[in-house]
Amino acid sequence: MKRARATSRDWRTRARTRLGRLWAEMPRPDTTSEIELEELDGARIVVLPGVFNGIRHHTGAFLARTLDAALVPAEGSVLDLGTGSGVVALFAARWAKRVVATDINPEAARCARINALAHHLEGVIETRTGDLFAPVREERFALILFNPPYFRGVPASPADQALRSPDTFERFLAELPRHLEPGGRALVVLSPDTDREDSLSTAPRLSVTQLRAHRILDKTLRVFAVRPR
Repeated sequence: MKRARATSRDWRTRARTRLGRLWAEMPRPDTTSEIELEELDGARIVVLPGVFNGIRHHTGAFLARTLDAALVPAEGSVLDLGTGSGVVALFAARWAKRVVATDINPEAARCARINALAHHLEGVIETRTGDLFAPVREERFALILFNPPYFRGVPASPADQALRSPDTFERFLAELPRHLEPGGRALVVLSPDTDREDSLSTAPRLSVTQLRAHRILDKTLRVFAVRPR
């Protein structure tokens, strides 16, 4: 009887642990209907309604934390594509003299501008609205940062464009070389939930190196350095 009770308790413990893990892994809304305040390594970040929260969903936080003085050129210009709340641009501005942060979602560009102002970085970070490289036209950068949409499909709203696109990643890979300065590179954060790593590894005219990996729950996020061949 004692052994049966112990087994029962063990089963209940395992069940509660499993249910807790499933709850933690359940998808949450990608945007919020209220203003949120996040904190990442001492930096407070405002996330406006309708803006993808890259801190809560880990990818933006991971890319931001990857940056350091060795990766961000002090004298070169940096481009943060799909900036969202602007968290990656804020971290890049710790070392770069100029950061251009763009997003196709006007609310995201507005959010990034607010965060730049809140951190007294309006003289370093410039925000623009538009699709992929359209806001920077013929400009070239020493470093390009990208947290791409991970899922294929037609976005249901402007905010959903941060998560879903039929072709954004492929267009990024095709257009990237002509927006990099000689010797420049891009840093791209990817999740194993999609086939983006396959697209990246088979992209013509690009050299790809894994720079950093981070396991969270049952997934491993990776940052890749991408250069023209």
